[in-house]
Amino acid sequence: MISRRPAALRCYLVAMEFAAADARFVVAIHHTPQGCFAQVVNLPGCFARGANEVEALENVRAAIRAFLAITHLLQQQKPRVSLEISA
Repeated sequence: MISRRPAALRCYLVAMEFAAADARFVVAIHHTPQGCFAQVVNLPGCFARGANEVEALENVRAAIRAFLAITHLLQQQKPRVSLEISA
């Protein structure tokens, strides 16, 4: 008899509106003994935790908004580079 464990990974498509544009993000939910870990597949470094899937998805929506807002701000700023060369 083969025993199958429930999948520890689920994927969702999260649709959001940001800066007057619609965007869709693939979110992978990992189940752990401590709760759920939500990772946005197409935004590296964007993730959140929650006690369950619903909470993890709510938290990852906030993380996506913060990620996009910071990215938008960084694109508007001109990079400041100071370089000091000593011989």
